[in-house]
Amino acid sequence: MPRIADRRFVATVAVLAALASTAPAQSWPDGKELAGRLQDLARLDRAELHEIGRSAGDQKLRLLEIAPRDGSEQGPAILVLANTEGDLPLASLAATELAAEILAAPDDDPAGTVRWYVLPSASPDGLDRAFARPRAAGGFNATAVDEDADGLEGEDPPDDLDGDGLITWMLVEDPAGTWALTSDGLPVNADPARDLPGRYRREIEGHDDDGDGRYNEDPAGGVEIARNFPHAFKPWTDRGGRWPGDQPETRAILEWCFAHPDIAMILVLGESNWLNTVPEPAPDPDPDKLVTVPWRLARELGFEPGAEYSLQSVLDAADDHGARANLTPARVRALLHLEPLTAPQKGDLGWWSALSEGYHGFLDDHGLADPRLEARSPGRGSPASWAYFQFGVPSVALDLWTLPAPADSSAETTADSTVTAPAPDRELALLKERTETSGHGGWRAWSSVTLPDGTVAMVGGPEPGARHTPAAYAAETRARALLPFLLDLPDWLPRLSLDALRTEDRGEGVVAVTATVRNDGRLPYPTDMGTVNRRPAPVTVTLDGAEPLQDPLRRVIPQVPAGGAVTLTWLVRAQKADDLEVTATAPSLGTVTVKGGQR
Repeated sequence: MPRIADRRFVATVAVLAALASTAPAQSWPDGKELAGRLQDLARLDRAELHEIGRSAGDQKLRLLEIAPRDGSEQGPAILVLANTEGDLPLASLAATELAAEILAAPDDDPAGTVRWYVLPSASPDGLDRAFARPRAAGGFNATAVDEDADGLEGEDPPDDLDGDGLITWMLVEDPAGTWALTSDGLPVNADPARDLPGRYRREIEGHDDDGDGRYNEDPAGGVEIARNFPHAFKPWTDRGGRWPGDQPETRAILEWCFAHPDIAMILVLGESNWLNTVPEPAPDPDPDKLVTVPWRLARELGFEPGAEYSLQSVLDAADDHGARANLTPARVRALLHLEPLTAPQKGDLGWWSALSEGYHGFLDDHGLADPRLEARSPGRGSPASWAYFQFGVPSVALDLWTLPAPADSSAETTADSTVTAPAPDRELALLKERTETSGHGGWRAWSSVTLPDGTVAMVGGPEPGARHTPAAYAAETRARALLPFLLDLPDWLPRLSLDALRTEDRGEGVVAVTATVRNDGRLPYPTDMGTVNRRPAPVTVTLDGAEPLQDPLRRVIPQVPAGGAVTLTWLVRAQKADDLEVTATAPSLGTVTVKGGQR
């Protein structure tokens, strides 16, 4: 859409010029500066700034709400969660730029048709760590963690031994070490078969502060918010938290989501990418597998509770008798606990693949498809997984930058020219090569240091954050690269509409009423995953102005397919057909009504 794109650019320049704060050309905007930008944006029409909670370090979680241009209080919303990892300033900057672009978009732009909730820094403590000196890897919050289980917290943090303001790697000479250095100074796992015997023990830069013989085993804080969400959570880990949602940042986000059922999509800007490569679905279970039917499902299908039946017989019974209970095959398998819900439902792969194709097409059209390393997959407790598998809405996880990589025989190239690194050696080699050829930083040459006990070590290697953050001079360019694609996401959302009512007079005041509920969007409502966990709430359709004779006046539609329709028919007694009124509603779709055959 070149015309809209051109007007987007002009309007955005006008808005950004009106803002008081601008990013320095050669440095990243930190948390304080980004907060100032949000406050400036909040002064514009349609924008409102909310404090949805506080971080573990008592910093404000600032969320910018942007209302649709028509001022409607109903309809879908998109939640933007950025930088739950904490140490991704690029993601926080991109979310702030996205908010400015939404407010600047032309009147007929899709971005103005929905409500947006934009949280640029989901872990403000972690973002501050990305700018702290000395700067260390990791964007965790300020929650105290006793990582060495000695009853003390943060008593042995890393130390900047060479005074360069960074905490990098340290190779300590050790005859039992499992690390080696190649001839060009690349640290690799020892491999005597390649004439690389182990000579070093790899540590984080620092010394043994507490005298227990270990280095930097208990740094200051904390928990990574990107690992603290409920789905597939691993309990009681130092970086993920004790239990899901135990961190104030995560809890505030979850509370906001459940308090705003209008959220129809969650966009996660961070270190993962679910559009680059669509996740594989779970394999179908064996239809002859014997399964134990729990009592609730057995009651619905007429089976004996606790008895064993073949899976196929249960699915057939659900197909014959369970339509009113929304017993789709996916939901039946979930109720039987046949598979962990960690892979997308097969029914969702159609729209997921189409969205992925649109993403790749955008990259090709805008010259952004150069080979680069594959983004990391969402880990346990990730917000992207929680949004899809538990909150039940489409989850768009996107990264913004990884290391450029030439496609060659030493690494596998995916369909969109991203390169999958077979080992950490590959990533480190690319980082080192990029630094040496471009001079942009990211890799530190090894320097010798002597530890307090006389041990000789070498300090250097990858700079903190260099693997997922480009050079500062490219900050604004990279942050804005995907904005046109993101601004078109509202075009994918479900859209609720009703055809004119059809009535048939059956005599003696009896009328057959037919209503057709349509979804004019490109995504189903809800997703197939949403039908499994019954989130979000389905479309309800209510007929008023009549006495029911057959079906209840209030009906529930388990799913309205993308670009499709569901037809409902009632047999009622009504005085006048013109008095009939049908209303269809869903929390994230709004409400539509038709009356007497007219909209």
